[in-house]
This record gives sequence, C-alpha cells and structure tokens, in this order.
Amino acid sequence: MIEILTNRLMIIPCSLDIAKSLVFHRKELDKRSPIEFPYSWPSPLVKGFLPFYIECLEKKLPEKDCGLWLIILYEEKKIIGDILLLGKPSKEGEVELCYHVDDKYTDESIAFEAVDAFIDWLTYQKFVKRVVIECDVRKDQSIRLFEKLGMICTKKDGRFLKWEIQKKDLE
Repeated sequence: MIEILTNRLMIIPCSLDIAKSLVFHRKELDKRSPIEFPYSWPSPLVKGFLPFYIECLEKKLPEKDCGLWLIILYEEKKIIGDILLLGKPSKEGEVELCYHVDDKYTDESIAFEAVDAFIDWLTYQKFVKRVVIECDVRKDQSIRLFEKLGMICTKKDGRFLKWEIQKKDLE
C-alpha cells in the first residue's frame, strides 16, 4: 500500500473495505479501527462520491480511475481530511484534484503539508504533467494555500477559479 508521509501526516488511499465500512458499517468501523473517524468526516462531497468510488473499486474500472485518499494526523491517529483525485490523467498528463481538511484544523500549515506532499508524489508519477484544482473566489484560505504552493490561477469562470501547477522537469 502506498503511504505518503510528512512530519505530521500520513496520506493513504482509501481501501475498498474502509469505503464500504463508511457507507454500510460506520458504527462497527468506529469501534474496531485503530484510526479515529470523526463524525464530521467524510465531507458531504466525499459522502456523495463513495458509492461511485466503491463501484469503481469493485469492478476495477481503469477508465474511471479515481482516488480517495485519507489525511491522517499521525500522532493523534485521527482522520482530519481527504484528497479526491478526480479521474485518471488526461492524454496531456493533466489531473484534477480537490481536498478537504476538517475546520477544526485552521492551521494553514496542515493543509499545505498535505496538499504539497500529495502533489509532489503525484507529479513524481511519469504520467502526470500538470495538477489542477478549482476553488470558489471567496475561499481566501484556499487561494493563499494555492499561491504558497506555487500554483497559478489560469481561469476564472463565474465564481470559480482554476489553479494549476506543472511538473518542473518535463523530460
């Protein structure tokens, strides 16, 4: 299993077992898991995504390659957020993602640490050339995070901004 480790975080893909347990056996998961799953998690976006994600994993649909990654605060052994990989990279090597970190963790360095490590790992993969993230124009904290990551705002569509970062070495 892939693990992305930082000073404070562990980022791991959500397994089929965990995804199913979140939907069908939440109370049992809460009792048995060594990792704490807060009641505020998953976010509404992830809750809506889970049935599709489970289907993709069960049917092993490569054309629907998507990913749900869990952000775990290592010392507390607690899930504090997630990263969604929205499909497999395009022919041009572009991949879209979104992230969520629990509102209790307002320290921007946690979100930076998670997203930076994930983008670093993602762009290390030979097939990824560019990472794209969208946010609402009113999300000042996300905008600051994307600027700190070195992302560039490439498009404004209504109230949404499209941010991207390209792989440094396009060999």
